[in-house]
Amino acid sequence: MSNFTLNVETEKSSGKVHLVPEGRIDSSTVTIFSNAVIAFCKEHHLMKEIIFDCRGLQYISSAGLRVLLSIKKKENVSIKLINVSAEVDDIFEVTGFSQLFEVSKGIRDISNIELQMMGKIGGMTLYRMPDGNLLKLYPAGTEYETVEKELQYTRTAFMSGVPVLISYETVMCRNRYGIIYEMPLAKTVSAMIGFHREKFNYYASEMGKTLKLIHSCKPQEGILPKISGLYENYVSKMKDYLHDYEVEKLKAIVKSIPEAPTIVYGNYHSGNVFVQNDELILINMSGAGTGNPLYDLARTYLIYVLEAEWLSQRLTGLDKIQSRMFWNVMIRSYLETDDEKAVKRAEGIIHVAALLHSALMPVMGDVSQENTERLIANAKRDLFPIFDVAVQLFSGSDFLITER
Repeated sequence: MSNFTLNVETEKSSGKVHLVPEGRIDSSTVTIFSNAVIAFCKEHHLMKEIIFDCRGLQYISSAGLRVLLSIKKKENVSIKLINVSAEVDDIFEVTGFSQLFEVSKGIRDISNIELQMMGKIGGMTLYRMPDGNLLKLYPAGTEYETVEKELQYTRTAFMSGVPVLISYETVMCRNRYGIIYEMPLAKTVSAMIGFHREKFNYYASEMGKTLKLIHSCKPQEGILPKISGLYENYVSKMKDYLHDYEVEKLKAIVKSIPEAPTIVYGNYHSGNVFVQNDELILINMSGAGTGNPLYDLARTYLIYVLEAEWLSQRLTGLDKIQSRMFWNVMIRSYLETDDEKAVKRAEGIIHVAALLHSALMPVMGDVSQENTERLIANAKRDLFPIFDVAVQLFSGSDFLITER
């Protein structure tokens, strides 16, 4: 008789209940499997989804598949199978059951592979693998749902025309989730500038063109979050740092920025964009959303100009003077003009939007107490006194959301 057990586990972080079949579901064990699942359904009769964690499942026969199909129909629940082995996944594919259930393969553990650290990107760590490809490792404690969400954002952006690379595998490494990209010898724009100083202006110009391309893309509705909603959430968290009337002013400024259906990357700078075969390409869509391109332009301006002394050296490797030079070329490439009046008008709007972004930074990421105090003081000195101007300025900034 084959060995088989069906355990029940609860995921601590989300409270989700998993059924964990271990061993073989064949003619000698299918009745045990069926009775155990039926008993579970009776105990959890309000459950709308059953998750089977198949990390220990070695085999499932056609009789076992019929049990799953019967439960799905009789209990009117969706069935999700996770951590499925390649062998069991083949059974689902051959029988066509992968079309009836949500099936996800098991995740390979690469903890024993030698990795070369390359740096950080959006809170995640980048490593070069022995085969030359890139591994992006999520912070410890990141749930798989977060990884799945970014993969969904990436697919949406890719289908919309954004130059973003699709990951070909999700892995585990040192108890952390990671995704692998086929990018042999690819380097960031900042790294390429370090190797080829003579191409400084070329890469700055390409950064502008690529950002404009991103902002020309309109994704399927309902998948990417609205950037305005994210900013409104940041504003609500500022109650710990500002008076209520100041929070209301920030909220009014965010609401004055016109909505747009375009993709916004969220953290665009030369340390966050890669060069592959002389093409600029993105590999991190965790901060992406839809909205006014002004959000991207403001954050990029913040890095290269407004807070260059603090941020640019750390994120891009460029000093304050180099950063301003880079921005000057990039914004002209983005706007497709060298007309100083047009550039100055655009920069005036972007500068004020960057003040808004700067004011919200204490709740947007890892900011020291010293910088938090400085950013709050800057907002009180530079942003709040021009509140009316900011609202009026953004309300008329439709040039940033015109059809391209």
